[in-house]
Amino acid sequence: MLKKNCSYSWAYLWFLFLIFTLKIQSTLTFVLHPSFQSSGIRPFTQLFGEALDEKSDEKPDELKQYFATCIPGLAPILSEELINLGASNVEMSGPSGVSFQNDPKSSIDIGMKALLWVRTAHRIMELIVSTEDYDDWDIMDRDGLYGFIQSAVPVKSLLGDGKGGLLTLSCSTTLNGKIPKELCHSHYTGLTVKNALVDMVREIRDDGVRPDVDIVDPDVPLLLVLRGNRDRGRDDGAQASLYRILHSGGSLHKRGYRVPTVHKAAMKESLAAGLLLEAGFDKLIHDSKYTTGLPAVLVDPMAGSGTFCIEAALIAADFAPGLVRMKHYDGESERNPHKIPPVLRWRGADKMQWKEEVLAARERAAVGIKWMNELNSLDPSRCNCVIVANEMNRNAASLARGNIAKAGFSESIGLTEGDCVNWDLGGMQDSDSTKRVVVPQRTIVVSNPPWGLRLDEDIESSWLSLKSFLREQCNVTEAWILSGSKSATRYLRMKKSRSVVIKTADEDLRWIQYHVFKKKPQEKELIGL
Repeated sequence: MLKKNCSYSWAYLWFLFLIFTLKIQSTLTFVLHPSFQSSGIRPFTQLFGEALDEKSDEKPDELKQYFATCIPGLAPILSEELINLGASNVEMSGPSGVSFQNDPKSSIDIGMKALLWVRTAHRIMELIVSTEDYDDWDIMDRDGLYGFIQSAVPVKSLLGDGKGGLLTLSCSTTLNGKIPKELCHSHYTGLTVKNALVDMVREIRDDGVRPDVDIVDPDVPLLLVLRGNRDRGRDDGAQASLYRILHSGGSLHKRGYRVPTVHKAAMKESLAAGLLLEAGFDKLIHDSKYTTGLPAVLVDPMAGSGTFCIEAALIAADFAPGLVRMKHYDGESERNPHKIPPVLRWRGADKMQWKEEVLAARERAAVGIKWMNELNSLDPSRCNCVIVANEMNRNAASLARGNIAKAGFSESIGLTEGDCVNWDLGGMQDSDSTKRVVVPQRTIVVSNPPWGLRLDEDIESSWLSLKSFLREQCNVTEAWILSGSKSATRYLRMKKSRSVVIKTADEDLRWIQYHVFKKKPQEKELIGL
């Protein structure tokens, strides 16, 4: 009899186990369904996330999706930079953004490497979550946004430091297109994201501790991007993507070598670098180092505050822009955010890779500067790389000298002061090679003459001086001129070879290529367009 009762008990327990298993399965199916998530109720797996393995919500490195922003028009150059660094699935997203991923076959975190080496990016960030990964999930208001963040964001890996503590955060917002009215205030929209994350942490932790907000040097700088649905054929709602930015301390275009007072028309460092790469200066340097061995020459007859020539020197010296930011940081944070960027503070960050990347970059810079300043073996009259600049405005020339000295290139960049029409580079007919600067087919001339909003100077006189300089001093060279005024460009009376559209602020610019040949007496001048 006892044996029979035991059999019944085991059968009853087995029946209960089957019922419990089916119940759990149906519950998980329900809470993980998108329609449940869109209600704003937190999923089972997050409500009881403390019972999970701490790394269960982290993405493998090869699945990380990165996005970099730049000045509109430089996306092709930024893409090329990322490809050269080893990024995979590099795709342009409009004229000012590029998405990319790690190479699945490489153990290197490409985001970390890009942070150190990319010259044209303003922001580099990692995608956390996007509504585009879900079907029919539109953000209509702040409650919907709150629910999306709580349902979709892996908060433990995002804000946990892996040691039981919490990382600091900040949240900014970018709005694109027609956004629902309630979401149009970027401050309150960002506050909604912050509140959703903080509430999640407070509910998960038994001690009620919440992450702090830090607007100067946050451990996790978040960016919410909202895009109106009009591009998707609908007039209501928005799509949301949440990113964490790999760096703090401002935009990456700020290298830190500029003296406090700069000319109001001084171009961004990232723009100067991008234009030089578009002009092929990096390829000229590579050719000098590894192919022909002939010197590379860069000439800027209207140098302004010296941005072109400094960025050219950084390229020639193989000097990572991240090293420049580390050296010259002078911000509010006591901790240098370029030496220890936010990405190093995240759970699972490969600190050893960063240390090795920085060490290798410093070694490359030391080798590059030495090569740059050495006398060329095929043309001992000059160094391997010659960078010369001129500026007519005395104040601007003073700023340029200060910037060049601060950047550490006083011995590598020659700077003169005066009207470029009187700037004598030795001429192409001088038989004494020691007096010549320009090397035919090995010289790139770059210039950002006054135009449009930069009308403090005599615009016609400046462009006519540039025309004379190119004709008299730069025979058989390639010239690249930045202009925002077609009427100003016509003063050159030269035929363009190429034109690249660049947008900065509200201005449409053209980066125009000319091939300069010595003018024949009988040659009819061509009007540049």
